[in-house]
Amino acid sequence: MKLPNTISSIIKLLLVAMLLMATGLRAESPENGSAERVVITLQDALIQAMQQGQKAGYGSRLKLLTPVIQQTHDLTVIIRSVLGAHWVKLDSGQQQAIIQAFQTNSVATYADRFNQYDGEQFRILEQTQLPRERVLVRSQLVKADNSTVNFDYVLHKPGESWRIINIVVDGVSDLALKRAEYSAVLHKNGINALIDMLNQKTSHIEQNQK
Repeated sequence: MKLPNTISSIIKLLLVAMLLMATGLRAESPENGSAERVVITLQDALIQAMQQGQKAGYGSRLKLLTPVIQQTHDLTVIIRSVLGAHWVKLDSGQQQAIIQAFQTNSVATYADRFNQYDGEQFRILEQTQLPRERVLVRSQLVKADNSTVNFDYVLHKPGESWRIINIVVDGVSDLALKRAEYSAVLHKNGINALIDMLNQKTSHIEQNQK
């Protein structure tokens, strides 16, 4: 008498399990260490910085974002790519100086721009494979009025972790913009002028935040 009820219960459990298997992959969060997870780590920190906003101050946003930017970006590869053929002409001291100036300015720029929150949220759209073992993670920043800004991240994997090496915002490559700007300074005035320019930009951000 109990056997049919037992079989019925087992069938119900199997159906529930099959339903969970069918939907589970979509509900799972990206794997730790994946390219998508790196982008999410960055974007979560940006939202947190925006939520802190002016109340917490520039210094707090800088403290929050500095380790995240260093963890998620390959800033050395970015500046080498921006400088292109100019990079190999620099001595080791000049290379270290431009890396430091670029890293400091990059974090300061993030802390400056992501400084207020109005209900914005990031969402991941897709991840696709690129040539040369790179990955593109497409995402959007959704504003309070439901308008969107596209943020597409190009990542590579120099070691065990993925790192961002370019960001394309609404079709405009940050790498291309920096190449054009930095090359103009290099051709006209040399590497020391470029280092000074970056340091001055950072100082200007800091002064405006006081």
